[in-house]
Amino acid sequence: MLLNRKNGDNSEIFYIIKMYFLIILISLLFLACGETGRPPSDEELELNHNYRLLKAYFYHPERIKKYAEYEGWEVDFMYKSLEDYFCGAGHTGNCKSRYTFYYPPQEINVDDRIEQIENTPRYYSFGFERIIVKDTLVISTVYPNSPANGVLKKRDKLLFANDVSLTDADINRYLNYDSLFKPSTAFTVLRGEETLILDTIVKSEVQKPTVFLDSLEGIPFIRVTEYKIRTNNTNGTYAEFKEVLKEIEGAKTAIIDIRGNPGGNIDHCSAMAAELVPLESELVYDVYHHYDERRGNVIDTVHDFARNYLKTPGAGVNIKWIILMNRGSASCSERFTAAVKYNRRETVIIGQTSYGKGIGQTYRKTYLGGFSYITCIQSYYPDGETFHGIGIPPKVQIDPEKGTDAIYIAALEAAINDFGAEAPAKRLSSPVRLGTLPPEHKAETTEPGMHRRALFHQWE
Repeated sequence: MLLNRKNGDNSEIFYIIKMYFLIILISLLFLACGETGRPPSDEELELNHNYRLLKAYFYHPERIKKYAEYEGWEVDFMYKSLEDYFCGAGHTGNCKSRYTFYYPPQEINVDDRIEQIENTPRYYSFGFERIIVKDTLVISTVYPNSPANGVLKKRDKLLFANDVSLTDADINRYLNYDSLFKPSTAFTVLRGEETLILDTIVKSEVQKPTVFLDSLEGIPFIRVTEYKIRTNNTNGTYAEFKEVLKEIEGAKTAIIDIRGNPGGNIDHCSAMAAELVPLESELVYDVYHHYDERRGNVIDTVHDFARNYLKTPGAGVNIKWIILMNRGSASCSERFTAAVKYNRRETVIIGQTSYGKGIGQTYRKTYLGGFSYITCIQSYYPDGETFHGIGIPPKVQIDPEKGTDAIYIAALEAAINDFGAEAPAKRLSSPVRLGTLPPEHKAETTEPGMHRRALFHQWE
């Protein structure tokens, strides 16, 4: 065939050479797919993907072994081997919970899990909370974005729901569950000295707030239950807090109650602290392990300033603050307290030494759709001291076994008098509202958290 080519036409030769190379390439690919060169399985790819995440983010890289030592094991074995446990400086938490962990896709709906981390729950409701005072249901909170807003008011006493009495022996049944009320309900209330039949309220989807405003004899009392990206306010806890600061504008003294607050989103708790300190204040700094598209796996020291969140001085910078906390005040609530305490030395902290979690996590969906949660940050006061494993001590220590409302009220009175603030007309120990301290609102989650979501990496 080669001898019969015409006038130097080389096309046939080139064709044969190309075919030879193609045969060789197919042979090599066939060998590569043999016993020793088979394509990696999905499980192996998932293992490798998580290994790379840990190498990029985990804050103790020396604990990560070579990849070959994890081959053949389930992904969570790799996470478990890092032994990232902590149960609080006072050993008050769950010592078996890991901060760095993994869920395979068959065990979890990752989108639901991320929703739980980032946002407060939604439920079918009128959007109000109540407490029992002297055998009567009393409205303690009306959610801003809810069917009840504009109809019910704080301190209303509930008498009837349609024709159903709310003052009988079964009053406790109606304390927590809106499901017992009909979807369309007209409440009869005692408002002051007047009995009113209110407009009908129709249930709808309502999201729970995280910031609640009350008062003690005119002193603003703000309870923050956790720090979430989206709450009853679509812009989250920080936006709720800013609305409260607007409402208490002009106050000389205010109280923030973060007892039992397990933490949450780093940006929200940091921005809230920025509102209470001078604009040029450094809040905290973080040693942050992460992946950078240009530099690869890096460890950065990131200094967090109030000006990172605000362009003008915060709305709470001229208010003297009292912070209530306990051993359940953890993680992001400690970050908030550390920043305020360091920059506003006059701040009075009342309660117990906080949990002591000065580390933070990042989270994301993995290659196969599993869930990865990795400790990547340790936080420090601006002077280099850490509260991790130590907690934040209060200025006024209160025995948790004897921490009644009356004892907290006495401590608050003393702090307010020390501030020299405008003294309330009546003593705080003789409240005229719903009892000694405002009603307790609890976080939906209990595990300590200080976290932000990981970005998608180009190498994935």
